[in-house]
Amino acid sequence: MSTILRVALVQQDTVWQDPGANLARAQGFVEQAARAGARVAVFPELFTLGFTMAPEPFAEALPGPTTDALGALSREFGLYLIGSAVETHAPHPRNAAFVTGPDGALIAVYRKLHPFTYGDEHQHYTGGDDCPLFELDGIPCGLQICYDLRFPEPFRALAAKGAEVIFVPANWPARRISAWSTLLAARAIENQVALCGVNRVGRDGAGLDYPGASALHDCFGEVIAQGDATEGLVVGDLDLTQLRAWRQRFPALQDRRPEVYAALERKAGTPMNTD
Repeated sequence: MSTILRVALVQQDTVWQDPGANLARAQGFVEQAARAGARVAVFPELFTLGFTMAPEPFAEALPGPTTDALGALSREFGLYLIGSAVETHAPHPRNAAFVTGPDGALIAVYRKLHPFTYGDEHQHYTGGDDCPLFELDGIPCGLQICYDLRFPEPFRALAAKGAEVIFVPANWPARRISAWSTLLAARAIENQVALCGVNRVGRDGAGLDYPGASALHDCFGEVIAQGDATEGLVVGDLDLTQLRAWRQRFPALQDRRPEVYAALERKAGTPMNTD
């Protein structure tokens, strides 16, 4: 099992609703990541489209054209890639993230659990219902997408399954960027995991501005590497030896009392995730 994972976060200025243009640009970013020695490169949420509320024309089966395209780049440059796509589903498509391996194979698919109702995403996308665990060179990892960051339960479920690194592709706008940075650190600290949040830059077709601020956080919540509002890569090394030693020295998750949390939520009339 690896002890150092070099991650490249791709702060992309996404071309609005133009998969061809964005996939053409992806090769350059992956090539840069490979030259930087990254083992995994991560693209923002819906990196071939932007955060569109007109997903139906772009919906595809997974595996499909987008996973095939990134799989080919994974194989060409010998690294893991994390991308996302609109997945065909009824009654609405799903906002899905996926992982391809150095051999080009599709390793994992995650469907965004929490559609962003404040932005009407729930009217155009169906939420997922699972948080799969996958491995990168033997390192147990998980995925969440953008708005999922505001919900601690799936992060805790992934940590309980053994996840050491969680990736969060996003389209997180400038007006709420302080929440982005705070929540990335909080999810890392409370779960003793490394958090990799990648956010786009530029302005989308709906007129929202995105400031980047992609960041790698270690298991203490400290920033290892962070981007500004410039398009390009944010590269850093995650030290899994340090993370594992910290979990062993300070096994805080063992002090959880899920039976009490469940009872408290039953009293409040709301079911709780006790994973």
